[in-house]
Amino acid sequence: MSTSLRHRLRGPAVACLAASCALLLAACGSEQKETTTTSARIAPAQTTATGGPTATGSASASPSGSASPRLTDDQAERQRLVPATKVTWDKAVQTAVATVPQGKLVETELAWAPPNATASGSATASASASPSEGAGARTPAWHTSVATADGTLHDVWVDGVSGKVISDRPDADQDAEDKQELADRLKRTTVTPEQAVQTATQDDKGTVTAVELDDDAWSVDVVDTSSWDKTTYEVSTTERRVLRQEVDRD
Repeated sequence: MSTSLRHRLRGPAVACLAASCALLLAACGSEQKETTTTSARIAPAQTTATGGPTATGSASASPSGSASPRLTDDQAERQRLVPATKVTWDKAVQTAVATVPQGKLVETELAWAPPNATASGSATASASASPSEGAGARTPAWHTSVATADGTLHDVWVDGVSGKVISDRPDADQDAEDKQELADRLKRTTVTPEQAVQTATQDDKGTVTAVELDDDAWSVDVVDTSSWDKTTYEVSTTERRVLRQEVDRD
């Protein structure tokens, strides 16, 4: 083959080869561009997922832990009152009974001290007696009724934090018949309030919040500080035996 013929044939072949390379480069560039575009679309979503939950992720997230059971108004009040009290019922009763000559317990109940529970009008109250400032705006106190031998009632408030007498006043609403009835009831009662509470709490180690002498029984309120339910036990006044009991879950 002549030299001129080889040159003529090689020219088109080189042209075809160049064209093929150009097409291949174009295709690769297009694929690279498409890949880059796709990556650019994916990248923001990946960044959002890494940087924080997307709206979809937030909506599908499961709640952490279970909600605490809702307390009733009475349960919530017990939850506030009982932990704020530092003086137990028996210590408060000892203080209250000591303010009344030959006094005997008729009733004691844990409550918030009223604003008017001051030492005025009480000869036996401490000169500095007033609801404890250390307990905040509201002071827990034991509202106690103590009777003399003839059945005369005294209304005594004992501070639930300091243990001091806040006030001591005779009950002005009693008449002669009321006094005699109460005196007779006290004479018939052979179980002491301490024994009644021991009987009521032998299987219930809650916090005693009230003790009251009824016609034929001592009524003892015991609060469960895990649920803030209150159980009332009625204990015979003549024998150490539980007559009835009732749970208040309200």
